[in-house]
Amino acid sequence: MRDVVVAIDLETTGLDPQHDGIMEIGAVRIKEGQVIDEFSTFVNPEVAISERATLITGIKQSDVASAPRPRVILPDLVAFIGNAPIVGHSVDFDLGFLNKYGVYLPNTVLDTYDLASVILPTAARYNLHNLTAMFGISLEEAHRALDDARASGILYWRLYEKVLTLPLDVLALVNKAAAGLGWHAAPTFAAAYEERRGQSNETELHPRRRMINWDDFPPLQPNDDIEKLPPKQIAEIFMPNGELAQSMSAYEYRPQQAEIAREITQAFNESEHLLIEAGTGTGKSMAYLVPAVEWAMLNNERVIISTDTIALQDQLMQKDIPALQKALGINLRAAVLKGRSNYLCPILLEDMKRRGPTSIEELRVMVKILVWQLESDSGDKTEISLRGITENSIWNRLSAAEGQGCRGNACVDELGVDCPFYRAYRTAQAAHLVVVNHSLLVADARAENRVLPDYQYIVIDEAHHLEEAVTSSMEFLIDEITLLRRLDDLGDSKRGLLVDLATALKRSDVPAKTIERINDYALSVTDAANKMQKHVQYLFKAMNQFAVSTGEVREGEYVTSIRIIDNMRVMPSFVEAIQRWQILQEFMLTISEAANHLYEVLGRLDIYAIDHYGELLRNVQAASRYLQETHTQLEKFFDSPSGNTIYWVSVSPDGRRLSMHTAPLHVGEMIASNLWNNRRSVILTSATLRTAGSFAHIRDRIDAQEVKTIEVGSPFDYKRSTLLFLPNDMPDPSQFQNYQKAIERAVIDLATALDGRVLVLFTSYAQLRQTSKAITSQLALQNITIYDQSDGSSRQSLLEGFKTTQKAVLLGTRSFWEGIDIPGDSLSAVIITRLPFPIPSDPIVSARGETYDNSFSEFMVPEAILRFRQGFGRLIRSNTDRGIVVVLDSRIISKQYGVAFLDSLPDCTRVKGSLAKLSATAKDWLANPPRP
Repeated sequence: MRDVVVAIDLETTGLDPQHDGIMEIGAVRIKEGQVIDEFSTFVNPEVAISERATLITGIKQSDVASAPRPRVILPDLVAFIGNAPIVGHSVDFDLGFLNKYGVYLPNTVLDTYDLASVILPTAARYNLHNLTAMFGISLEEAHRALDDARASGILYWRLYEKVLTLPLDVLALVNKAAAGLGWHAAPTFAAAYEERRGQSNETELHPRRRMINWDDFPPLQPNDDIEKLPPKQIAEIFMPNGELAQSMSAYEYRPQQAEIAREITQAFNESEHLLIEAGTGTGKSMAYLVPAVEWAMLNNERVIISTDTIALQDQLMQKDIPALQKALGINLRAAVLKGRSNYLCPILLEDMKRRGPTSIEELRVMVKILVWQLESDSGDKTEISLRGITENSIWNRLSAAEGQGCRGNACVDELGVDCPFYRAYRTAQAAHLVVVNHSLLVADARAENRVLPDYQYIVIDEAHHLEEAVTSSMEFLIDEITLLRRLDDLGDSKRGLLVDLATALKRSDVPAKTIERINDYALSVTDAANKMQKHVQYLFKAMNQFAVSTGEVREGEYVTSIRIIDNMRVMPSFVEAIQRWQILQEFMLTISEAANHLYEVLGRLDIYAIDHYGELLRNVQAASRYLQETHTQLEKFFDSPSGNTIYWVSVSPDGRRLSMHTAPLHVGEMIASNLWNNRRSVILTSATLRTAGSFAHIRDRIDAQEVKTIEVGSPFDYKRSTLLFLPNDMPDPSQFQNYQKAIERAVIDLATALDGRVLVLFTSYAQLRQTSKAITSQLALQNITIYDQSDGSSRQSLLEGFKTTQKAVLLGTRSFWEGIDIPGDSLSAVIITRLPFPIPSDPIVSARGETYDNSFSEFMVPEAILRFRQGFGRLIRSNTDRGIVVVLDSRIISKQYGVAFLDSLPDCTRVKGSLAKLSATAKDWLANPPRP
């Protein structure tokens, strides 16, 4: 948009227009990326400026004391804006504060956050700081109104220039799809379309045509006779003069690594299963890759490598496997395969493009995908940034999981492009190593329509998460909004799937009598679906009343989960819900059976010319399948609960949204039947599999009582590298106020003494936020930056910020206890604020705990020890690392079970002392390394 635009930004005392006020206004008039006029002023917000607001913006109460009040200065801002389009980053926030004072502007609104989120589909973050850095735009004083307004205005121009690079037919499609939806980015695409019209050499609106040559992907065919690997030969690869040492400049010989490789080789040779705890620093990924690769190459036998995290998958595929290929000089084929929901279905996207998105959210996702396809043809969800539950839900409706009845040729036949999922599947069929995640491994083992190619050998890394992954893959969830949306998709007499069907049949050459019968049938389905919607609402209203009647629903910032046990099923409120279900299920059965019958009838009409026949057939089948599965699960929930299933409801913090859930109580038998009993060799490995020096707990949880176990210690000298500091004067966590103040003091003192370089691990977001709020201003005086997981930033961006900032503290919860690697001087101390016990009120934790005679000592403590060991392991990541681990939970000293936590740690230097001595002790430890 080449006309003049006005970028605005307001600095406010808080986020709520009803209670907070404006304290600074910045606005700039911009044309084609050049600032031509500016407007800036402090504003008296008429409320007190909080310490946090001052810390973020630098604006103090004294700065605004004599400034004009909002109603005095806002007319000047309105005059400055005039009738120009208004630009802002998340501009609805600023407009909300203007509305508070009666300023309602009719101008066109252009939101740089909204625009960036679709035109930059792979960006990790869409905040103003990151986007301006991406485009090299100077942002001298972030969180000051004039600087932010300048940055937003210049950013808008850069984004508009990027929109101009889109093919003309993409712009045309977006304009058509955006009509009538009120999308803030629509005027930008409309202006770009008008500017681009008439230009020649336009490209077509298609992802890059990448057709698979199937001859390049011959499926791996195992040898008829298995040939064993000599364990000694495998171990020699790791020796100081072996292939790895000769190929890798930074290679270090570790006997523990060679030992792991020998044991895995032996397990493959003898078709045995194995549990291996490999201490931090053993190099376990290379230790299992070498025998896996050699076995696969020797026997033409596929080996599956399963991980819990994407980070480890990326490490294996981008670093470890290429390094191994180079070192061994082999033509190894490796592939990553993910679940169907991770791959885009081109046909479902084409369906959405044809019918048009029904909401701004659908429109955003569609445009984001269209732009992404111009840059990549992978169709892999991990490449694209999806925001929140809504965008992920829309992706799921466009994924290969939704079209899983497809057999791989529809994309080629209908669109002339390959299916991303089947391309990945065929690549995996031809690979020696296939890297997957635990969820896919487990779900695939249970599925009728298998995703993974055949395999007999598996290495499961990050194996301490296997039970959790199995549980998640078997969990069922249903909520009112999703169910009503699926019914709404069927439509009514004016719109929806069945109206589309009637329209297509009317234009077809199908015999009139057949069309009449189908239309009558479809009309009865839509009538039943419309009536069913109110019964869905009745059911969820009854379940909400049940939840309230338990007395467990609490207003606040967290979801409330209520486990449904047998004695609750006779409560009058639950009996009422059962009665509502009995009515609803009659409708659900009728509609699902009718939809299935309709699918069968349509399937016989392929001899006729019907517009969008394939799309109609897929959508009818999807509706039938969804309703049948939902009926089956809800029938079990209400009518026939299983003793091996956990049932619960979750209520949103505002009490307005309820969902029903089920998950398995025991998964060990499923793991045994699909892994131990059905595969030749399964290797499970992790840095943390033992509790209290024993594999008993993990064996019990995954039904691995007969599986061989091996413990390989870490090569690190923890006695010289790690100081474990245990304050002996910490308040008990039950004395929350005093305990919280002690945590804040400990973090401030240690971070100040070490110039940052501290990772603080929490078990609660609420406590993390409270701590962040309390320490940020004090540490800012020392120029120490706080990276706080509660601000919504991704884990990767927080880690990168922490590593690259000279003086920083990183506050994290669950996902930071493991899987992060911060070697060297970036990290000098880890603070564990609280022993990481599972949440007792969690329905799964509660139910599984009840299966033990003493749930605390036999279940809760072992689970906490596994997480505790992971947190401890964040500190020392290489032979040269040194640092301090501080445990601020006094129970590790005062309670008898604390001994089990301490005994689970490596043999490090331990010191007990007052909290006041922490900083001096830490500085002395780092300055004076113990002698060998």
